[in-house]
Amino acid sequence: MSFTRPSLDLPRRIRCTDPDQGSLECGHQLWHLKVARSWATHVARTTPASTDPLLVSLSELHTNALTHTASGLPGGRVRIEIERRRRLFLLRVTDDGPRTGQQASVPEARLVPGQRGADALLAEGGYGLALVDAMSLYWDFTRDPGGGLTVRAAFDRSGRTRMTA
Repeated sequence: MSFTRPSLDLPRRIRCTDPDQGSLECGHQLWHLKVARSWATHVARTTPASTDPLLVSLSELHTNALTHTASGLPGGRVRIEIERRRRLFLLRVTDDGPRTGQQASVPEARLVPGQRGADALLAEGGYGLALVDAMSLYWDFTRDPGGGLTVRAAFDRSGRTRMTA
């Protein structure tokens, strides 16, 4: 019988020298999602309406990392970074890369066939990146040499999204 020792040091804040940046490292446990959202609200330092697109997107990207990568396995980690700029929030979510024996996947925003507008973006089941696409001003991704994937997204600090602009 194998026993996986819980990581008692997670989630944990990572000290940043720039006061306009915040960084958090989470483990594979689902309850870390709630901690990450609460932490992001604190880091954003603005009204709830202005942070909604950021928080929803953080939740989707964090959930994707846990669901589709080695970050969701015991001992897995997800790193979340938020940077406050004059008119933008920049979000970065980094996972541990593909699970053992699986190919690295490429993130893509999928729409519901035959639907338009918000209905096409907000359908349940596998449309998290479509939601990020709708709520962010821009998003992209980079793959680290070690296999991890970082998804980056930019958000208007006023809370406006591409859907409301």
